Amino acid sequence: MSHFRPHAAVLLALLLAGCGRSETRTEAPATPPPAAPAAPQPAPAPDLTSNMTSDMTTDMTTDMTADPTGATSDPGLLTSDLAPTPATGAAASLPRDRPLRAAFLVVDGVYNSELMAPYDVLQHTVFHAKPGIEVFTVSPGGQPVTTFEGIRITPGYSFQNAPPIDILVVPSTRGSMDRDLKDTALINWVRQVGGRARHVVSLCDGAFVLAQAGILDGVPATTFPDDYKRLAQMFPRIDLRINVSFVDAGKVLTSEGGARSYDVAMHLVDKLYGPKVAQGVGHGLLIPWPPAPGTLKFDTAVPVPPPPTVATPAPTQGP
Repeated sequence: MSHFRPHAAVLLALLLAGCGRSETRTEAPATPPPAAPAAPQPAPAPDLTSNMTSDMTTDMTTDMTADPTGATSDPGLLTSDLAPTPATGAAASLPRDRPLRAAFLVVDGVYNSELMAPYDVLQHTVFHAKPGIEVFTVSPGGQPVTTFEGIRITPGYSFQNAPPIDILVVPSTRGSMDRDLKDTALINWVRQVGGRARHVVSLCDGAFVLAQAGILDGVPATTFPDDYKRLAQMFPRIDLRINVSFVDAGKVLTSEGGARSYDVAMHLVDKLYGPKVAQGVGHGLLIPWPPAPGTLKFDTAVPVPPPPTVATPAPTQGP
């Protein structure tokens, strides 16, 4: 018994040592204990400048690469949604092989609002109708003009080389009620082009120019509210309508101007191409269309046919 214990102890020690070496060769290294969780860090602030630059770059690239034949960069409208010119109603006689041509008369002192509001609306039809409206500016001599607010504009054409015009637009200018009315060449051009055009549109005091050209004789029309009295006194043959955004007299449309210049342009788009195209243009410009009931007041002058003539029976002759 006395010799057994040392041998047993040595054997036990060897067995323990062997087990340790075997474990070292066959098992993966021990996994270190997990680190203590780091304190939460605040989320970095979004890079607004980067996002804005990215968005602007995307928008500019999209606009610059838009298909001039009618494709749209409006994310809410697919190319397949482009509406061909309706074949019925007021648009039945629109040209099918070319866009309508809308000319904006510009002279020194033209007001930005009356020029650009309808310009934008009519131009945006190219994204929603096929074909849409081609818009351009015309000045008497084709020379650059400066708006009342100071923007320098180089017109696309002069009176001499302007193409045939379907829609003549006469925005208000600083001289619409005096200086422009004395410009014989300007008034004669408006009279001739307006007489041949499908539609003539005036904004604000542009109505005075149309009146001087004789286009508003006997026609329901409106102008800037402060100038109702002056228009009525200078041109008593006008059927003046007041407290309305615009008047649609068929061929001629007149607007009170300012921010209301969008209204008459949107109405004209609806009149020419129908509500689907007008809604598309309004979507792109953030203009609700059709407007909510009661939010837009305008006159639509429809000629009333005379009552039928009833022949008076001849008196009965007695026997």
